[in-house]
Amino acid sequence: MTERPMTVYVLPVGVSLFDDLLSDSRARLKDAVGEKAPWRSISQKRDDIHNEKAELKDPRAEADRVSEWLIKETSDQGTARESLESLLEKIKPEKWPASLSAELSSLASDRQGKHRLGIDTGNDEMVLLIASDTGKGLRAALFNALAMTGGDLDRVDYLPDAETPLQIAPGRVAIIRLSGLDAQDHDRFLTAMRELSGFGPHFKKLLAHEKSTCRFHLTGGFRVAMPFLMAFAEALRSLYPGQVSAHARYEFSTIERSIELPLSSPRSDDLEGKLDGFQKDGYLKGELPEEGVWAGFAYEKVPDTVHGRWRLTPFGMALRELIPGIKQEL
Repeated sequence: MTERPMTVYVLPVGVSLFDDLLSDSRARLKDAVGEKAPWRSISQKRDDIHNEKAELKDPRAEADRVSEWLIKETSDQGTARESLESLLEKIKPEKWPASLSAELSSLASDRQGKHRLGIDTGNDEMVLLIASDTGKGLRAALFNALAMTGGDLDRVDYLPDAETPLQIAPGRVAIIRLSGLDAQDHDRFLTAMRELSGFGPHFKKLLAHEKSTCRFHLTGGFRVAMPFLMAFAEALRSLYPGQVSAHARYEFSTIERSIELPLSSPRSDDLEGKLDGFQKDGYLKGELPEEGVWAGFAYEKVPDTVHGRWRLTPFGMALRELIPGIKQEL
């Protein structure tokens, strides 16, 4: 933890980086990365960046395989680390332009067109990348992170779960894996939201200084995940008023800039006891003791199912996990 205020950028990550980077067209690749980047070497090393033909057929197994590899690549030493370092010398992510991915462009739009983080710049900044839970998504997160650190692998961390310690220091980029952020149904996304909320202690440390800020940038990543991440940002804003905001890149502007998205910040202290009885999966067996103002916001009524008739919204799930006073384990 730093004694000075920290600006934390939180970005969901998709695979837009690979649209051009892994293209079969050398002309397209050259146009995307520009003359300064070694586009010939990138073209030759595409399979080392991500080999789609080697992907496992089972998406879950593929995500686990890449996750294990990322742990090795971001460790202090070992063959995987050495191989990645050798690859970085050839493809030089420090020369990649911000236009290469939605994530790099989104970060640049909030930093006067700059997407690379420095260390001794006078501004303490770090980035949290929330990766889609697929092998390709995790791999894309790694190379987005390396572009942000100027190819400095020592400043890239990988958090496969909430129990993994987060290194808080200027110029670092941490990749967060969320199980379920590859799904197309509400319950799986609620699971992902619960896992994201498990990183609450990290945000508590990041926002410990009253002038520290957390800026969610929601241009990249799974579009369907945007309302869920907005809900998490709103839950954080309820806990840290004035320190949390959400942004999106203004795509039709002639200059790189972002616009701030509206976030509500309701009082969470009157929610105590209102979520008693909700189970780990987000459902409530039976009826609510009272509906109150939180109905439709922290929880919602659903058709009678085997799970129950009431279900936490993503916002309610985030608050339930983030605030110990309203959480009751069942």
